[in-house]
Amino acid sequence: MALLFMDGFDKYGGLGNNSVAIAALMTQGEWNSFAGSNSAQIVAGLSPTGFAVQVGSNMGLSKTLAGNYGRLIGGMRFSVPSLAVVNGITFNDTSSNQCSITINVTTGTFSVRTGGNIGTAIGTSGASITTNTTHYLEWDITFAASGAYQLWLDGVSILSGTGNTKTTANNYANTFIIVAGNTSSGINCDDLYLFDTTGTTNNAVLLTSPRIETQFPTSDGAIQFAPGAATLGTSAIRYATTNSGGANFFYVRPYTPTRACTLNSLGLISAVTNATLNIRPVVYADNAGTPTGGALLSSGSTVTGITAGAITTLPLTTPLTLTAGTQYWLGWMSDLATTSYWNSADGNNSGRTQTVTFTSGAPSTGPGSLFTGQFSAPVFGNITLTSPINTYEVNQNPAQGLPSYVYDATVGHEDFYNFPNLTVAPTAIYAVAVKGNVAKSDAGAKTVSLRTKSGGTDSGGSLTGQAPGTSFTWLTSLFVTDPNTSAAWTGANLNAAQSGFRIDS
Repeated sequence: MALLFMDGFDKYGGLGNNSVAIAALMTQGEWNSFAGSNSAQIVAGLSPTGFAVQVGSNMGLSKTLAGNYGRLIGGMRFSVPSLAVVNGITFNDTSSNQCSITINVTTGTFSVRTGGNIGTAIGTSGASITTNTTHYLEWDITFAASGAYQLWLDGVSILSGTGNTKTTANNYANTFIIVAGNTSSGINCDDLYLFDTTGTTNNAVLLTSPRIETQFPTSDGAIQFAPGAATLGTSAIRYATTNSGGANFFYVRPYTPTRACTLNSLGLISAVTNATLNIRPVVYADNAGTPTGGALLSSGSTVTGITAGAITTLPLTTPLTLTAGTQYWLGWMSDLATTSYWNSADGNNSGRTQTVTFTSGAPSTGPGSLFTGQFSAPVFGNITLTSPINTYEVNQNPAQGLPSYVYDATVGHEDFYNFPNLTVAPTAIYAVAVKGNVAKSDAGAKTVSLRTKSGGTDSGGSLTGQAPGTSFTWLTSLFVTDPNTSAAWTGANLNAAQSGFRIDS
């Protein structure tokens, strides 16, 4: 299998995300570390669909590969907001830099270097880039004392030669790192692929500036798993900022369900632990786009105590039927002043706050003079769909883990889902990856596979019998050809295919 890895950076949530929250999502099985002294962000995509990742200043996004590779081929779309420092890619032998590709300070030229991004340049391009322009960089590097290398920019060769592409005794690399220098902006990356040279496909640079289009399920195909849990909103924290509230704090933010459902309770995630904080849920009707004057639809009894990083469940006294397409305001009241207690779920600032006496209970209508543009707290609804559909639980972006999932324990059971058509008719499809966020909840060994059904052929692709852990992790299987024809995918065949997962043992 020549294709080692691909990522379009689309499944870690949308815009309004940053820093350690993004690192936590990206290191659930896809990347091994995302570390440094500054912030990472999900930013607008560099190709027509999806998103991109900004590797912030003094940060490294690291992927440990499945083996040791004497030669690596790959590419990614990128832009740099600044040429004040060196940005680029390093290839490591475990913890040692073997060689690197750098975008050079001021000039915007490219160098291949021995070691890391301040190592000795063994070749520098004449071609260059400017800031805030999008390009596709590809490489083919052999790791040796006199290793061959070549770089392409937007499909055109810009540098080739031989030189010392290693610093250890080993003629291989096993770690790939996107590195940003010490500047406020870093490097934006999208549409990444990584090949080795084995096999008969995907073993050479593509030279087509390819893009990765990420699709999420839109409807159930043939399903056997059962719905486990579902949410209105998301439990995933995608923003690092913490926020405070005064005594007698009242907070709500808007949600619009896409399907008819019953709201059973609210979930809230705090940034600190406080065993004495009293808190209760509130749900208000919308009144011309605001909660002010909206009727109190449901509330609940007081819950005492919150735990940092854990979901606090706030049950509603009376579960509430919600109508699809109707906006509601979900939130809470708390009694004590809270300093840096509340994370931001994202950077959209959709919350409303006010001071309301906790002991008086929830107001019968939404209070006036609410402060608008407040932080987007990680509060969400735990719901039961009126008409169960597995797609709702599994198409959340980012994946939520236990708050939204489907489950099964029967060997051979599988779910298949329908996906949207590709946004354009492709001239070539180099590979398809099916990815699932999976965990094991029962005792004993279990294995699963990620599946694609094309025509009448149900295939597990490049890797079946994967063993999930007890924490939710991304698992992947690759389909470099259409399993129904054993030939390259066509757009029509891929649009007609279904994908999903199966319990293998």
